[in-house]
Amino acid sequence: MVSKPREGGKATAARDLQAARVLRLLDAPSLGPRRVLNLFRQYRTPESVEEAITLGNSPENLKVFLGTTSIELYMNSIIHTREIGGDYVLWNDPNYPTNLMLWSGRPPVLFFKGDISSLDRRSLALVGRVDPTNEGRDAANRFARMCVAAGITVISGLAKGIDAASHKAALEISSGTTYAVLGHGLDYSYPKENFDLYQRIPEKGALITQFRTGVGPQRWTFPARNEIMCTLALGTVIIEGKTGCGSIIQADFSFKHERPVFVLSRNLRGPDSLWAQKLVQRGAHVVEHFDQVIEIVDRTMTDLSPGKRQNSQTPTLFEAEQGHNPGTGTEPTPVALFDLDGVVIDSRAATSAALADLASEQLGRQISPDEVSPRGKPHEALAAIGVRNAYAVYRQGYDAALARHADQIKIFLPVVEALRRLREQGVRTGAVTAQPARRLRSILPQDIAELFDIVLAYNDTNGRKEIGITKALQRLGGTSKRCVYVGDQTADLEAARKAGVVGIAVLWGFTDESSLRRWAPDILVGKPEDLISAIEAALLKRQFISFDRCADRANTYDRRRTTTDSRWGCLP
Repeated sequence: MVSKPREGGKATAARDLQAARVLRLLDAPSLGPRRVLNLFRQYRTPESVEEAITLGNSPENLKVFLGTTSIELYMNSIIHTREIGGDYVLWNDPNYPTNLMLWSGRPPVLFFKGDISSLDRRSLALVGRVDPTNEGRDAANRFARMCVAAGITVISGLAKGIDAASHKAALEISSGTTYAVLGHGLDYSYPKENFDLYQRIPEKGALITQFRTGVGPQRWTFPARNEIMCTLALGTVIIEGKTGCGSIIQADFSFKHERPVFVLSRNLRGPDSLWAQKLVQRGAHVVEHFDQVIEIVDRTMTDLSPGKRQNSQTPTLFEAEQGHNPGTGTEPTPVALFDLDGVVIDSRAATSAALADLASEQLGRQISPDEVSPRGKPHEALAAIGVRNAYAVYRQGYDAALARHADQIKIFLPVVEALRRLREQGVRTGAVTAQPARRLRSILPQDIAELFDIVLAYNDTNGRKEIGITKALQRLGGTSKRCVYVGDQTADLEAARKAGVVGIAVLWGFTDESSLRRWAPDILVGKPEDLISAIEAALLKRQFISFDRCADRANTYDRRRTTTDSRWGCLP
């Protein structure tokens, strides 16, 4: 049955208004699905959540957003959804997809066009490259048909290539159903080559999206789509991939959510097979026969039985009962891990000054720090301004030059406060950095280093932060299910995903917001003073904890002001 616009009435209007309020919260700075759901567990209704934000010690930009952003935008989005034949479900509705319900960061509002009641738990996501070979298309066709014959629902992303071939094959069988997870609102058909599928799928399945109607396709929305796709399914099958394709991101999310990853064996043959070999090393199953998949899917469905759901006792939106007991039991030790440069400290000014010293010495003229980029690899910055044998120059003199300018390294004061606060609450803390151990003494003040239970440098991880995260967890007695890694670069988010921990991206570091969003962090934090709330929300299930800060305290402090005073100095 294809969804139709609902009949009008007071109950529908009230529900739509509540849903619009939820959508506005999801757009608000410093929030996101996980934090919004945590807020509802605490405050029950959108009105109560908004009141807690307005009256509580929440970030000022969040208060301003809710005070100035009209609810009409979101109401119009819901109205338009119905006009095009779509509908929505809320995170705690009885018809919310069961597999997706297992995820504590699931979309609080899920839009769809079609019939989601037949979305079976026994489902697989079939994905692959957008420019497949003829053999790859044939493989997608055969695999999708075998899924239908075995009673397994076919899920994919409506992209060109393997996605489209999988959807088409499922639609061609009378008993087949297929579900397309979109990286945009329901009113967009993207790519244009798949318009026919866009129209046909709601007749034998549904279009599903976390993005409200009116939101167009953007680069960052598709990785976010991949996470929804892999959690709707009981596993991800890479039919035909290649280095750099989105299927690898989907596999990363599947590992994170403890869903099996399957790689057709043909991907391990040929010159471009390293990506597939790496997935197998991480635990992906190599598929030679379809029966292998059925056995693992059925085992996964048992392991993810409704009795083991996360947040299965989440109250409904209009529930009036008071109190919510999520259950008792021993919780694993919470662990908060941090990248250093760009998160806790800012070495850019010191780096530029150190490189300018080396360049001046080599080039025989005065080089200003403004002429040297502090981003990227130091020897490449030296080479860019004409230094010969840049790597040798860097190796011989950079550490000493950086130590001379260590007074220009700034510390993000609210992050330091967050570290102290977390330790007071029993959270184990650690640093996993790409900096070599020989340099840490110069750039990390001793009093801040003492706030970490463990510090792992490049030497400890062979430059692979996911190894460092795993090592830190082992040494601190934590588990990936209750750990966050805070970073400022896409490589940090990738490491968090590979290690299976919550990835928190910060915007005061070395990477711009659009680049970070493309990697779909679990949490995105705009200002240092908001970090403590984000970490507490992820680890301690709390929201808007009082964060004591002086009215004249700035976001960073200058280390040069602390040479004779043990108190933290602050920038004007």
